[in-house]
Amino acid sequence: MSNALAIATVTATLAQAVRTAAQEAVGGADVVIGRPEAPSGGTLRKVHVYLYQVTPNTAQRNADLPSRDAAGRLTQRPQVALDLFYLLAFYGDEARLEPQRMLGAVLRDLHAHSLLSRQAIQDAVAGEHILAGSNLAEAIDLVRLSPVPLSLEELSKLWSVFFQTPHAVSVAYQASVVLIEGDERPQPPLPVLQRGVDVLLEHFPALERIHIGMPDDAVLRPRPPSYPAAPLGSALLVSGRHLGGEAVRLRLTHTRLPVTKELPVSTVQGTANELLAELPDDTAARTDWAAGIYTVTVVTGNAGGSGTRTSNALPLALAPRIITIAPASPIKRDDQGGITLTITVSPPVRPEQRAVLLLGNREIAAEIRHAAAASLTFVAKEVPVAEDWLLRLRVDGVESLPFKRTGMPPRFVFDDALKVTVV
Repeated sequence: MSNALAIATVTATLAQAVRTAAQEAVGGADVVIGRPEAPSGGTLRKVHVYLYQVTPNTAQRNADLPSRDAAGRLTQRPQVALDLFYLLAFYGDEARLEPQRMLGAVLRDLHAHSLLSRQAIQDAVAGEHILAGSNLAEAIDLVRLSPVPLSLEELSKLWSVFFQTPHAVSVAYQASVVLIEGDERPQPPLPVLQRGVDVLLEHFPALERIHIGMPDDAVLRPRPPSYPAAPLGSALLVSGRHLGGEAVRLRLTHTRLPVTKELPVSTVQGTANELLAELPDDTAARTDWAAGIYTVTVVTGNAGGSGTRTSNALPLALAPRIITIAPASPIKRDDQGGITLTITVSPPVRPEQRAVLLLGNREIAAEIRHAAAASLTFVAKEVPVAEDWLLRLRVDGVESLPFKRTGMPPRFVFDDALKVTVV
């Protein structure tokens, strides 16, 4: 079962899937949630995702058992089973067949992934703070997408409701089944621990998720996908419950090293339970921080420092960043077919940390060091000739990010600066 945000969550998840497919087919394409509307000027590349009809699901509408007993007491939450119908309208340069190219990519991906996966739903919820309370990803039954065959007459009637909107290349999809539970719930009495004593439970801060990105992600809609790890200079968008207070800060503690840092936070505008913290990337940070796994907690209290409360902990991977690679590509092998690479990394790698360079299908351990080092040496023997090998550095199990973010809306591309050619 899911709550009342289920319909909006299905729409956001479908829009994210359509956006990914459309951008793959036509660069710069975007998705608009709303009724079809032709571009007012030029040939803007876009896809409109419009929820045009909601109907009861015929198979599940009678599965809801009576929710109250003869005395009117609530025995279970009532539920409603729904089918959602969407119209996808494609706009672009007809001379370059952009609508048809986007249509083909979307049909291909929605056929290959007809079920809205839990991961896709979680990514969509993370990108929209207004969906923070959605629990559709926890539903037992996954929502299935299937194309709706519309006759010419049905298609004509559907487009006729869009007043003064010219027809565009379009396709209809059905999302089924969406089960929404009622909010009513029985109120069981609290257990009696001791007679004559009233016990009040305080509200402690609680963390639910961490989104890793850039500071402007807080206002971007839809929000770009979260990074898998956080390099220095990135931003942490932390969401949860009861995160307010006079003095709120984010505490990060390394799981293997004696490194504990506290970051100031700010409240994301328009939200009550989302905080923004930025990881520093100055000279001091590159010395004091260490790559690896951290536990993240929110610490709240008043300005005087009393009444401090600490939230539950969530894991965070702090990624190393490759700054430079020497020698420059192409790299010439020695007489035995070996190469020696010197990698400049941030933050520096400490002597007790394990650093491994991933080169092709090989793991190359760094040379021994006796102090924290920002420059690591890797010696590889019998390296084959290869072109555009993507380098990754793994420190204490956390890998550097081999991509960079570019464009608007933001998208991820492999970083050419991290590619090497061996000759």
